Amino acid sequence: MRRHGQRGVALLVALLVVALAAMLIAGLLARGELAFARTRNALRAAQAEAYAQGLEHYAGQVLLETWQQGPDTRASAWAMPLPPQTVPGGMISASMRDLGGCFNLNNLGPDVPRRADWRRTFEALLGQLGLDPRIAIAVAAWQDPAASGEDGRYMAATPPHRAHQGPFTHVSELRLVAGVDGAAYARLLPHVCALSPDTRLNVNTAGVPLLQALGLGRADAERVWQQGQAQFNDVRSFIGEARTPELTAMQDLLDTRSEWFLARGEVVLDDIPFTFFSVIQRAEGSGIQVVARSLGSDGAWSGTGGDAAATLH
Repeated sequence: MRRHGQRGVALLVALLVVALAAMLIAGLLARGELAFARTRNALRAAQAEAYAQGLEHYAGQVLLETWQQGPDTRASAWAMPLPPQTVPGGMISASMRDLGGCFNLNNLGPDVPRRADWRRTFEALLGQLGLDPRIAIAVAAWQDPAASGEDGRYMAATPPHRAHQGPFTHVSELRLVAGVDGAAYARLLPHVCALSPDTRLNVNTAGVPLLQALGLGRADAERVWQQGQAQFNDVRSFIGEARTPELTAMQDLLDTRSEWFLARGEVVLDDIPFTFFSVIQRAEGSGIQVVARSLGSDGAWSGTGGDAAATLH
């Protein structure tokens, strides 16, 4: 009986050793797979970034080549999407949006020469979108260092925060401004942006609500918008076609050329999607400059709904 008992104990010990060995091997395999996945993802991220830089360079070249080709419209070469291209490991594609066709929130800043005209335009845009025109006052005060009393208003909010007292660095900052809730932000997002102060509005790429905010009636705005295919050579011809004499006083705020663009690159590697955004400035005399980059699905950059949208590459 003792011998049988010893055999039973030995068998249990052997089974325990086998179980522990199996657990150890499984753990090592899991760790190995995890390390492999991490390495693969890191390599794919680096590869995707390299492709994004290539797309960004391509966008800059297109913008340079189109500089001397007349006004910027949605029929310009930069507005042509780059269809999906096969690359080692996956696919790439790209598009571009003209930021000159949206309302620059920083045109409401305290140092902008025609601030009052921009404010009236923004109030009119808010009215066209069914929003409270007093939001324009809050947006202007958010940027004004002299509006020190605004801090108390925002420190009482949930969560508490301070007014920026400077230009918007990103359009999503609008979500912190008093009176701008989620619904208001969603309505404004396709029509606004945050660029350097005192930029002009491109009438070829502006949407119908913005054209109406300039003083055009709905029918006239839709007519000059031409279903997104407006191609005015200069502001004077736009004003003549708009049949709105009041626009003459605002012609210095308008343009048919654009300085700011948003390039969007889509990279898919091993079925892993990567989305890159680059804000590009094209200025006469200084060429192309990338002023901001971001990675991910950024609705504040890509949100361009309805007739306010434009595409690229």
